[in-house]
Amino acid sequence: MNKVHEAYRNRAFSLIEVLLVLALVAVLVGIVAGNAGAFIKGSNFEPPDRVLKKAVLDAVYHASESKRAAYLSYFDENATFLVTNSFGEILSEHRVYKKLDKDFKEDESLLPKVTFLAIGPLAGDDGGNSIYDDQDLALKRVFFHSGCSVPFSVVIDFRDKKQVMDFDPFSGYVLKSRER
Repeated sequence: MNKVHEAYRNRAFSLIEVLLVLALVAVLVGIVAGNAGAFIKGSNFEPPDRVLKKAVLDAVYHASESKRAAYLSYFDENATFLVTNSFGEILSEHRVYKKLDKDFKEDESLLPKVTFLAIGPLAGDDGGNSIYDDQDLALKRVFFHSGCSVPFSVVIDFRDKKQVMDFDPFSGYVLKSRER
């Protein structure tokens, strides 16, 4: 019988080893569960510059497809880029947040501030200055017609970062992106 007893001793796990493995598994489950909550909360959000790029391409598409004017605007209250037609009908909408809670609406730093600016004609000795100020070039919405738009740039102020993006009026792609 001693031989059988020694065989069990060599093959079986002790109680301490089992408890250590269970404790490690519990710690890993706690880490994963904590990160899962943050992952779910983060999946509600898409960066505003990426959403803007999609909205601009949508506006170019709608204007070229229908051969009618399309307008791109930004709705502050729910952080949404809207593409509308001349009658005000919404052709497409692109949200920064899929679902807005009270916390987002109360904390203004969580909602991006978007400003559309027309790019003025360049003049001067070196050909790189505009006679217009930014306040003169501010747009409420960007006009797209027959698949192109006025030359424009967008300033996105979000989470203490200002990003300026210049768009190509014909393709809708970003020509230049910089932080202020």
